[in-house]
Amino acid sequence: MVAILVVFTIILFVGADLVVQWVRQRRARPVLVAQERGGGVADLLLPNLQPERFSLPGGLFFHRGHTWVNLLFSGQVKVGVDDFLQKLLGHVDAITLPPVGVEVKQGEPFVAIRQGGRTATLPAPVDGVVCAVNGELAKAPGLIKRDPYTRGWLVALRPTNLAANLPKLTVGENALVWLKAELARLQEFLHGTLTLRRDALVGATAADGGLLADGLLEHLDDETWAEFQAKFLSA
Repeated sequence: MVAILVVFTIILFVGADLVVQWVRQRRARPVLVAQERGGGVADLLLPNLQPERFSLPGGLFFHRGHTWVNLLFSGQVKVGVDDFLQKLLGHVDAITLPPVGVEVKQGEPFVAIRQGGRTATLPAPVDGVVCAVNGELAKAPGLIKRDPYTRGWLVALRPTNLAANLPKLTVGENALVWLKAELARLQEFLHGTLTLRRDALVGATAADGGLLADGLLEHLDDETWAEFQAKFLSA
């Protein structure tokens, strides 16, 4: 009887190990297929980096540093993070906003988003004086991901040079053209410089066999994170 129990236990453990290996291989299969076909990680992201997967509300002005500007009837402007950046960011641990009364300049750093030990610094989309900040972000920084264009706004500004600033932003059809160009640039960036850990590749696999664009930056090493910052979040 004891011998039977020992044999049964061994079979149980071996079976469990085989199941775990099968699951791991199944999850990693999309990566292996891409490599066999001569492709790379970027090819797996293609289904998730189409323009229709990104929200681009009409009436908002977009800065190349992936912030948006909403002109208010009061003469102030609200500023936030666009859908492109929030999707790529992954989880957000904290957001540092400029204090009320501080003057910001278009293209200069004004907001910092922290993820673990790394920080993404965003350039101001227009010149202005900070007249309000979104206090909800202190306790719920993830709002910029869940609701980037409404509840997840960053700051309100009293613009000081709007006539000169607006021509440097995109809106409407031009914003869509710009988004498509940014997605093409991202594909090129991924092909050239992206390095992902195998653990992250497994965790990033989507149901359709591609890799999730959401949270991509979480899987970058520090060097590639810095390169993304320089290429996509600059003035």
